[in-house]
Amino acid sequence: MLDALGDALPLAAAIALSPLAVASVVLMLLSPNARAATLSFLLGFAGAIAAVASIAYLVALLLPHDADDRSVSAPFLLIGLGLVAIVLAVRQWRSRPATEEGGETRVPEVPGWMAKIDGMTPAKAAALGAFIGGLKPKNLLLSIGVGVTLEAADATVGEAAVALGIVVLLGSLPVIIPVIVSFVAGDRIREPLDRLRAWLIVHNAAMVGAILLLIGVVLISKGAEGLGG
Repeated sequence: MLDALGDALPLAAAIALSPLAVASVVLMLLSPNARAATLSFLLGFAGAIAAVASIAYLVALLLPHDADDRSVSAPFLLIGLGLVAIVLAVRQWRSRPATEEGGETRVPEVPGWMAKIDGMTPAKAAALGAFIGGLKPKNLLLSIGVGVTLEAADATVGEAAVALGIVVLLGSLPVIIPVIVSFVAGDRIREPLDRLRAWLIVHNAAMVGAILLLIGVVLISKGAEGLGG
């Protein structure tokens, strides 16, 4: 299990670097219905990662294996995911906010759905968490990569399930930590949270682009290693 977890940890770290998820949960923490909305968002976020990774694991399990029960398709899937991640990284980097005269970064327009977070119900917060956690391109690719990586590792289904639980927990930490800090610190944390939200929105495209590029290289390396092995 440790080998499977070790292979999946870089992907868990990349999932954790989700500026949009953190910005969304920070906005919810500043809303009147903070506790219910943020907990629902967290459940949706973590649940979507687990669901996508589990489906990818099962699909990889059904694909051809060699005589030693090693996945034949996993290396190619990982290389393909890595190439897609690099293409998305270039697109994200190009979409980053331009720099205005004086060296200041232009503040991008806040998405319409983000402006509605203030009055979001727990059900809608859970749906938003699921969308960001499992359907946004970055986390969708990473969650699929987690499932394929765990299936390709020398681990039982039970060990892979435990490793996936740890990956989901680690990937959700940047959402969990602001919630805990806010509930403990109360109103004292509102101003720092608002500054954090604004910074994340401005730098989201650049951060996600850099993360996607890094993870693209990692996925391609893992796939090439599988082909060589």
